Amino acid sequence: MAQSERTVIVAGTFTPIHNGHRALLHKAFQTASSDSNGDGRVIVALTSSSLTTQTRSDPAHAETLGSFEQRRENLDAELDRMDDAYTATYEIIRLEDTHGPAATREDLDALVVSPEAKAQRRAYELNQQRVETGLRPLEIHTPPFVIAEDGERISSTRIRNGEIDAHGRILDGT
Repeated sequence: MAQSERTVIVAGTFTPIHNGHRALLHKAFQTASSDSNGDGRVIVALTSSSLTTQTRSDPAHAETLGSFEQRRENLDAELDRMDDAYTATYEIIRLEDTHGPAATREDLDALVVSPEAKAQRRAYELNQQRVETGLRPLEIHTPPFVIAEDGERISSTRIRNGEIDAHGRILDGT
């Protein structure tokens, strides 16, 4: 496959969207747009509401994440703001299981994942599954964690807990 035809997939819940998510999305666009004359593609697999319930240590936590439709709308708006900087296009799909289409689609070239150990482990397992079914493994691209003002990484949980904002600025507890 020509460098200009690269298809990259990234997945997540993306709520609330923060600078760590933006780093993942930019890495996906950079990877797909590696040839400035090409028009690669980014597939953003947005976690379905049922999957968010299954993958949370506390299933009740999924209720605080918002509906799939609202998260999709927010993600689409975010992607619209950034895609003009790249040659790649994007598509948002619904992710119904932890490996999703990355485990089965032949047209994928790369997977962008968080540096979290759980995400890295899933990427490794996904590539094992691809090889076992006769597919070539995906390139794994991992941007570094984005760090907040306090030196800790930015996370959706910290934002929901009121510790930091989406840009990693410390919030006054008052």
